Amino acid sequence: MKPEIKKSEFAALLGVSRGYISQLAKADRLVLSADGNLVVVQPSLELLANTASAEKAGVSARHALERWKGGGHGMTVQESAQALQSTGQDMAPAVAPPAPMPSAREVNLFAGVDLSNPMAAYNAARASNEIKRGHQIDIELAKARGALISHDVTVKLVADLAASTRAAFERIPDRIGIRIAAETDPHVVYALLEEAIDECCETLSKQTAELASKLTL
Repeated sequence: MKPEIKKSEFAALLGVSRGYISQLAKADRLVLSADGNLVVVQPSLELLANTASAEKAGVSARHALERWKGGGHGMTVQESAQALQSTGQDMAPAVAPPAPMPSAREVNLFAGVDLSNPMAAYNAARASNEIKRGHQIDIELAKARGALISHDVTVKLVADLAASTRAAFERIPDRIGIRIAAETDPHVVYALLEEAIDECCETLSKQTAELASKLTL
């Protein structure tokens, strides 16, 4: 999409009337071109997303801004609602990477909703947005409580721990090989091996105990 578009195109982008866009322009809530005939898309979307959170324009602007930053065009509120209601077979290919599948609760929000009615579609999409915001709050709360761990960090730490443990056991022959070779008493040999293995296990236990503080998000 071009960085500057006509007001009618911007209205279609947000799913609102051309007259509403004119009202926003008069209220200095859009970023216009030098001649005032075109809307500068990204700055205008950001301005609306930050200043119109309780209005249809605010919700639509956030949807459109996400698509814009992802390299595609923004969906209107109606299009967002219809996308959630769709089974996936009749959805048009998206330019941006596919979004996560909606939960059953989100899909049920659109059951029986007349999506041809802009206000009904807006209310349903807004309710869906509130559910997603609630999910995000739950995630942030879980992070604050230390109940979440990082997948990438976990894989790396476990791999590092496995590698260091293997290396520790592989070094046992270097540490006690000469002593065992010179020892004729089997009980002493067993004692030397047991001591070396216990040292490795103790080190492993300490490293494992330190993992918890490194895993939480």
